[in-house]
Amino acid sequence: MAAVTHERAASKKQDHTQAKRKDERIKVRARPAKGDLVGDLRHRLQLSQAVFARLLPVSVRSLASLEGGSAPTDGVARRLIELRRLTNALTEVMKKESLGKWLETPNEAFDELKPLEVIERGESDRIWSMVYFLRSGVPS
Repeated sequence: MAAVTHERAASKKQDHTQAKRKDERIKVRARPAKGDLVGDLRHRLQLSQAVFARLLPVSVRSLASLEGGSAPTDGVARRLIELRRLTNALTEVMKKESLGKWLETPNEAFDELKPLEVIERGESDRIWSMVYFLRSGVPS
């Protein structure tokens, strides 16, 4: 009888240890893996999956699949490269901690549109123009 009780306790301890390891893996995954362009870019932009999916444009489910390691389609891959280039340019002219908030704030320079909406509409050239003037120091 004591052996059965000891086995149950050992089994419970093992289950608890496995659950703890699973929780640790989930926490680690919250930060994108090295080489994970999609997760890294979303993390740098400080955007939720729903908002970032709109930028690609893909469904949230497709975005989760991409973050899980699925290969993007050619169109999505091009959009990711474009977003990465734009993100790199923006972090040259503003603090990277401010980028997420800036993207989601209506901006007078874009007719009160949020920069995210400008990108969604396919008008990222307006943001590139702003980056150019900020880099050069020329008032617009």
